[in-house]
Amino acid sequence: MKKIFIFFLVFLGCDISAPIESEVVARVGENTLIKEDIINLVPDGLSKDDSIKILTKYIDNWALNQLIRENAELNLSVDEIEEITKLSEKYYNELFITAYKNKVAAVNSDTIVNSSDVIDYYEEFRDNFKLYEDIIKGRYAKLSKDNFNLQEIKRRFRRLNNNDKSFFDSISIQLLNYSFNDSTWINKNLFFNKIPVLNDLEKEKIVKNMLYHSKEDSMDLYLVKVNDYKKVDDVAPIDYIYGRIEEILQNRKRVDFIKKFEKEILDNAKKDNKFQFNK
Repeated sequence: MKKIFIFFLVFLGCDISAPIESEVVARVGENTLIKEDIINLVPDGLSKDDSIKILTKYIDNWALNQLIRENAELNLSVDEIEEITKLSEKYYNELFITAYKNKVAAVNSDTIVNSSDVIDYYEEFRDNFKLYEDIIKGRYAKLSKDNFNLQEIKRRFRRLNNNDKSFFDSISIQLLNYSFNDSTWINKNLFFNKIPVLNDLEKEKIVKNMLYHSKEDSMDLYLVKVNDYKKVDDVAPIDYIYGRIEEILQNRKRVDFIKKFEKEILDNAKKDNKFQFNK
């Protein structure tokens, strides 16, 4: 390990950005760690002490792995080493093949899912997409009740057209918490967790009747408006599960394409006599 440390000190004394090709930083037996392997480990602007800590930890781990591997090669049986080698080759081949299949599938038009595919699938299987949670579309805002402009804020919040959204952008620093993304479905409990002053009866009334509501506590004013809601066991709206259906269809098309792709490779290999099978 002393040898490792000596190489490391020499490395730190050099300019880390200097283009010295294959400069040895550490050595364990016949195995070497070169500058190119670690040059990008240290973020720009880091102090020398912090750089030393990062590099020391990496080099120590590298050395430890080399030393343990040397011991493993000496102490494992030939059969054990052969089994590990076979597993390594199998794993490498699987990674290599999978990466290629994924690349081919990603650029093939047969795996593209469009909106009509999603809509057709949703309409055919809509009864399978029952909600397991209450969801709503709504908006909320929290602000100090000492705000001088409360009536204007309430009026614009309740209406919320494009001009109102621009208004809230201009005063966003005055809002303690808010969300105006009321075109997106969200779990009802997650939504109302942002408005802790409301009791359960108030929440249910707001949701059921899709109301605008305001409420104060000792310091703050809370504004809430629910635009739509769905209950547990209702059919999920398509825009709530669009991404899920899209993923289902993409996976299905990808599997079908890869099966077709594999068959074509085998058929072409047999046709060109690259693959022969003697039954």
